[in-house]
Amino acid sequence: MKVVVTGASGYVGTAVLERLSESGHQIKAIARHRGAQAPSQVRWVLGDIRDMDLVEPFEGADAIIHLIGIIREMPRERVTFELMHVGTTQRVLTAMEAAGVSRLVHMSALGTRANAVSSYHRTKWEAEKLVAASGLDATMIRPSLMFGGHPPFFELLQSLTRLPSVPVPGDGKTLFQPVSRRDVADLMVRVLEDSASFGLTMEVGGPDRFTLNALFDFMAQRGGRSKPAKLHVPLGLVGAAARLSHVLPIPITPDQLAMLTEPNITDDTRWHRWVADPQALASWSAE
Repeated sequence: MKVVVTGASGYVGTAVLERLSESGHQIKAIARHRGAQAPSQVRWVLGDIRDMDLVEPFEGADAIIHLIGIIREMPRERVTFELMHVGTTQRVLTAMEAAGVSRLVHMSALGTRANAVSSYHRTKWEAEKLVAASGLDATMIRPSLMFGGHPPFFELLQSLTRLPSVPVPGDGKTLFQPVSRRDVADLMVRVLEDSASFGLTMEVGGPDRFTLNALFDFMAQRGGRSKPAKLHVPLGLVGAAARLSHVLPIPITPDQLAMLTEPNITDDTRWHRWVADPQALASWSAE
């Protein structure tokens, strides 16, 4: 197939390009910057998806994999959840219609729903509604936290484990279900030509669930250290600090705090039809 990938140089995009290449697809990658370790046969179309023409790079494609997403807003740089999640999705759908492309694999996020606490999840929901109303042969995938490679969330946890006491928001008992980036990429590539996935919205979580406390312990041990001492910080105090994140170098925003304090788990196993043996966090090795 001829496949176009948006957000191709990002954390997930890098893995998707690799899997597409391994599967023999013809690949066109859209990103602001060329990926450093992308397969040599990838054809790059460099530009800003917020403004660039998408019809021309979409013409002749069999499918689009749309991966654009952010976890932190930078309004001064026009990087907002509304623009990057909803706006770019609308631009992709409009260009697909103009270019005559009907197949879409759309990356959303576990926890996406109407009236979600976080702006991240609410705008992901708005993007999903646009896709659902488009009439395309679309598959929407909602991954949990992803591991593998250099995942920003897990690298943040690991950096915090080097402190004398790890600051943990609240009681640290919020449950998460990390999934391998490689498995998510594998799923996206395997569903491309399978009509059984058309119209599905699948939640994608790994085989095991962990509290935030346990994830800190795991990352400390992964870095060769013992389980760290933890300082459980009241949510009100963390929230007050997070509200200053737009003016001070505070590593967590109010939106991220909201997502850290609600469960991010799923019982959906429909995706195992395409990825039968998901990788456990404990088996995470260097890539």
